[in-house]
Amino acid sequence: MENSIYEQAFQAVQDFILNREKRTQHVQQELAKEALKGEENLPQHWTITQLHIVSLINDGQSLVNNAYLAEKLHVSKAAITKATTVLLKHGMIESRKKPNNNKELYYTLTEEGEKLAAVHDRMHEIAKKRYIALFEQFSEAELETVIRFLGEWSKHM
Repeated sequence: MENSIYEQAFQAVQDFILNREKRTQHVQQELAKEALKGEENLPQHWTITQLHIVSLINDGQSLVNNAYLAEKLHVSKAAITKATTVLLKHGMIESRKKPNNNKELYYTLTEEGEKLAAVHDRMHEIAKKRYIALFEQFSEAELETVIRFLGEWSKHM
């Protein structure tokens, strides 16, 4: 009997992962579309990495460079370079060098980039409301179990 519940749990985890991989891009695009309402002048197609980058730059860190962004987002510096190149091209961010260091680029937001950062924040608010609606279907004890499980699962990833 216990083996059966472990098999069911394992299958549920596998189903979750497969479904998440299939739906992630669609859901993110749906959130972005909803959050971009009223911002028709902004380009409409952004990756989650690009949105996270403008959000991190907007958070007030004075010296935001590729190394900082890669560390915060847990992605490679090459991925950051690719994303920032697009953001620079579309005028969302500007790059500058420190006078004593011609090697590293530091980023700041343009006015349009600030609008895009606000879109990212709206996306998070929309997603949070959706999750809260889901959480309301469970008791506090059930949610505590889910929280404990996800915490342990994160340690094993």
